[in-house]
Amino acid sequence: MNYQTADQQYNTIVGAIISNGVMDNPDTVRTVYVDGEKAPTKALINVQMKFDNGSQIPLLTTKRVPLKDPIKELFWIWQMMSNKVFDLQQMGCKVWDEWELEDGTIGKAYAYQLRNKLQSITIDEVFLDMFFDGKFSFKPSQDDLDYGKEAMKQKLLIDGINEQYYIELNQVDWLLYTLKKNPHSRRIKTTLWCVEDLQDMALQPCVYETHWQVFDGKLCLTVNVRSNDMMLGNPYNIYQYAILQRLIAQVSGYEVGELCFNIDNAHIYDRHLELAVEQIQGEVHEAPTVWINPDVKSFYDFTVDDIKVENYNHNGSFRYEIAI
Repeated sequence: MNYQTADQQYNTIVGAIISNGVMDNPDTVRTVYVDGEKAPTKALINVQMKFDNGSQIPLLTTKRVPLKDPIKELFWIWQMMSNKVFDLQQMGCKVWDEWELEDGTIGKAYAYQLRNKLQSITIDEVFLDMFFDGKFSFKPSQDDLDYGKEAMKQKLLIDGINEQYYIELNQVDWLLYTLKKNPHSRRIKTTLWCVEDLQDMALQPCVYETHWQVFDGKLCLTVNVRSNDMMLGNPYNIYQYAILQRLIAQVSGYEVGELCFNIDNAHIYDRHLELAVEQIQGEVHEAPTVWINPDVKSFYDFTVDDIKVENYNHNGSFRYEIAI
């Protein structure tokens, strides 16, 4: 399959929204700009973007996309599984400051769901290998290490594992485990959309679901997005999830395959429209490359310094107002 570059797909979608999108009635919209004025959008529904993430990182060149903040937020949500805004601020990232609640969190949103929605698995040899190799968010205690992996495996064989030993895994650990245990499953999904918690979220999730599939020997990722701000959120998100896919593939032992973004509502805010035209008419540069530290074997051991974008040529920053 021939994939268009990130710039080509993005420019096509933004151009289609500008030409054929439907404009909100300002009286019905929730979002506002910092000055309090309503922030209506021009939108298309049910848009899809597909990338061969194994051969080319989907990073726009018609504008500068920040390289560090998307990764810091990625680690805050997927690795730290924190909903505390202070934790992200300590990493030098302030993208969630506008949504901080009085308790210092963003409520039961994003990482809260990854950390607190659990699945029960039977403890088996796959789990023990990963546990003792430090592949999970929880690490072996000294007592575990003293007892030893092989002794624990032998105990499981003697006692009858299928009847006695279970453990609950958070969504990220379950994803990592299942990619080892049953990689050809079509049920390897994470979700941030939990209906009983929606009213307790500072912002209900825009990127709300991932679906991971090993297809033709490669790890493919589908990202489902209910609402995508094309001038600010989309360039940030496609780069961010492309990095996540590459990290998970590396620690799971797979080549990187297709990245697919299904966007339910792709929109441009009214104050962004004029500048959006200028952006998509700009020069398109060759896509950059990404280096990821090949020595990292556990997802939880990655740091921001283990990811480097190289040869990134772009047209500079475009200042778009944030709507909240």
